[in-house]
Amino acid sequence: MNKIKVSQVVVVEGKYDAIKLDSIVEGLIIPVHGFTVYSDEEKKNLLKQLGKKNGIILITDSDSAGFKIRNYVQNICRGNEIINVYIPPVQGKESRKQSPSKEGLLGVEGIDKDMLVKCLEQAGVNGTYSEQDTPKMTYTDLFELGLSGTANATRNREKLAKHLNIPTKLSKKALLEVLNRMCTKTEIENILNEKPVLFWDFHGTLTKPDNQWVDIALKLSDTMYPEMKISHEAIKSNLYGKCLPWWTYPDRDTRHLLENDGWWKSCEDEFVKMYIASGFEKHQAEKMAPLIRLYVVDINNHRLHDDALAVLSQLKERGYKNYILSNNFPELPQMVKDMGLDKYFDGCVVSAKIGFAKPRKEIFEYARNLAGNPEKCIMIGDNPVDDIKGAKENGFDTMLVNNRHPEYNGDYCDYICKTLTDMLNILK
Repeated sequence: MNKIKVSQVVVVEGKYDAIKLDSIVEGLIIPVHGFTVYSDEEKKNLLKQLGKKNGIILITDSDSAGFKIRNYVQNICRGNEIINVYIPPVQGKESRKQSPSKEGLLGVEGIDKDMLVKCLEQAGVNGTYSEQDTPKMTYTDLFELGLSGTANATRNREKLAKHLNIPTKLSKKALLEVLNRMCTKTEIENILNEKPVLFWDFHGTLTKPDNQWVDIALKLSDTMYPEMKISHEAIKSNLYGKCLPWWTYPDRDTRHLLENDGWWKSCEDEFVKMYIASGFEKHQAEKMAPLIRLYVVDINNHRLHDDALAVLSQLKERGYKNYILSNNFPELPQMVKDMGLDKYFDGCVVSAKIGFAKPRKEIFEYARNLAGNPEKCIMIGDNPVDDIKGAKENGFDTMLVNNRHPEYNGDYCDYICKTLTDMLNILK
């Protein structure tokens, strides 16, 4: 008997059903092992992925248990193409069993081959599938890909399984069958050689390290009350380390500021205190404090490092995904867009919109999740504590750039670059 060649994945209840179908069908056959599929998350994910890619031929026993399993698998694979093949209710007992099933019906394994072929044909499975031009992978390909017989095979399998959402403990034969259904050798090579995702701090990293908040506060006071002649140092000593939420809330938890413009209201209250401490009257301070926001969100008050655009462009061209991860004001994503930087970035994570600031683990977890939980992440920043130590303690590799802290000894840092351009020698 010539086997029926199918492109779909054939799903059956148990291993003996799979053995029987393998004698008449040429294709990938997956047993769900009865009701254990209910709790087998890896098996369910595999069915979803293969169903989406190839479609499913579903064959179960004709008893009530078989229909329950059929309905469950159909719900798992809802939205995918499913061909339901039904076997007739035949009374009897399989030869390997001592007694009949509860309902006395033969399962798929006990049905005559000719009858199974007829059931397949009646469901529209006629074996007209022809092989595609893409050559199938072999065991040699698994070795060359580092998925079998190599020192890193286990790690590579786990990485591939995570990316494809398939079980991690497939046999070599099953793995080869699944991969030939889901992707090409080149696609697997791209997955295994996937580049790390880059997360960028903003101020001081991409932009020049001006005392932005201090400079703006001083500019306002000089413009509105020039007779006061307040010094830069006076403003700096009363603002720096005090006025912004990542300073005023030591635990860096600012979730209570997410609603009703709370982040800026908190800042403005602190700006009033800063101006009063610097020598201004309360009414003067209250007049200036809200205006700081207007200056801060103006893109003309932010200067990119001279090599920032060239480096971002080159890294994008090299295939890196980039995300901003910054302790900053809620308007930063829009400002990034207005500065023409959004074309280089796949997302923007800002403390004022998340409710946690670096180095809190929550903001790093949020960023990683946004990027799709990549295996490797690199945090790029200029702050040894918020960017470097915080990221390292949360599973990121770290790269310090534009270092303005000569006392820093390199703790928690994987790479140190004097300029952004130097990064290109590391991130090939």
